[in-house]
Amino acid sequence: MIGLFLGKTDFPKKILNRLKKRKIKYFIIDLTKKNIFKKDKNSHLINIGRFGQILNLINEKKCKKVIFAGKIDKPKISKLRLDVKGIYYIPRIIRAAKLGDAAILKELIKILGENKIKVVKSNFYNPELTLSKGNYTKIKPSKLSLLNINIGINALKKN
Repeated sequence: MIGLFLGKTDFPKKILNRLKKRKIKYFIIDLTKKNIFKKDKNSHLINIGRFGQILNLINEKKCKKVIFAGKIDKPKISKLRLDVKGIYYIPRIIRAAKLGDAAILKELIKILGENKIKVVKSNFYNPELTLSKGNYTKIKPSKLSLLNINIGINALKKN
């Protein structure tokens, strides 16, 4: 059983189609404003501030892995309806929000990890949707560009 935190775009639909073809059991936590996955019998609409309800659903389904896919609109913190777990975790999310969207996602992954839930890469079931290593243009990077790329890689490795 895999849990799917799904947002907008076609990418979540591609993941969902692949899981259905492979007959992999799943459930959806629909994070879209328009509830676009409501027709799926395994779809659940849960407010993102209700961490307790989300964690209870994941545990109820005996789920150990989840995937985040699609665009999720960042809600206003003041408009979230929080449950007890939401109140507990929201300070961490607010601190992460000051660093950017990637930091929020990292914090959510950390919170799920603390609850013994592993986040799987979104391309795990659809590797064909990612490019393999290599140059996909006719233009090759110059020596200066390669040097700058390596400086960037080294800077990222230090963080």
